[in-house]
Amino acid sequence: MNQSLRGPALHEAVRDYIKQYILDHKLKPGDPLSPEGQLARDLGVGRSSVREAVKALQSLGIIEAQQGNGLFVREFNFDPVLEILSYGMHFNYTIMLEFFQIRLWLEAAVIGDVVRQINSEQIAQLEEALILWEDRICTGQSWTDLDKQFHDILYQTLNNRTLLKLNKVFWVAYEKLDIEGIHDADPVEELRDHRAILEAIKNGDPDLTRQRLLNNFTHFQSRIEQGIELEKG
Repeated sequence: MNQSLRGPALHEAVRDYIKQYILDHKLKPGDPLSPEGQLARDLGVGRSSVREAVKALQSLGIIEAQQGNGLFVREFNFDPVLEILSYGMHFNYTIMLEFFQIRLWLEAAVIGDVVRQINSEQIAQLEEALILWEDRICTGQSWTDLDKQFHDILYQTLNNRTLLKLNKVFWVAYEKLDIEGIHDADPVEELRDHRAILEAIKNGDPDLTRQRLLNNFTHFQSRIEQGIELEKG
């Protein structure tokens, strides 16, 4: 370690060393790292510099500190992206609309593969979710988690973990928004839209499925735009 480095530059150097150590040793998620004290001794730096580097790597989702157990490599995640998007969308409504547009493009692009690859067990899971959705409406309970579950089941068919993580980012980001009107969807209309999507899937029609998916997204986009206008006054 370059002993002439001081302050933030030293923290960054320690951070880069830990990242490179993980790559060079081909560490996997869940693998342990040396304790902070050992890292400080190995690098010949103060423990505070290692602590700052560890905090930075935690915020990036690269490592995690388990109390009483030490430092571990984290599984790849989108937590830093989610945090900055959730924060930025409160200040720039254009970001929110563009983020939604990305989700629309992504889901519209993959839904054809979903229709071709989905199996009977997954279709049964979708039907079960819609039955529970209707029960929630009748009893006045929240149903938005079932909306997320419906889309999760769809994209689990593709066996693409990164896609599922991105889908989670979309949902969590919007759940954190506090703009009047965005989450005031008509539950009956939403249920009807999702039943129509499922019916098209069961018919094995990717074009009709995409059309009905986009129709549902159009409703959601309209609520975003209405909520933004209400916030602007």
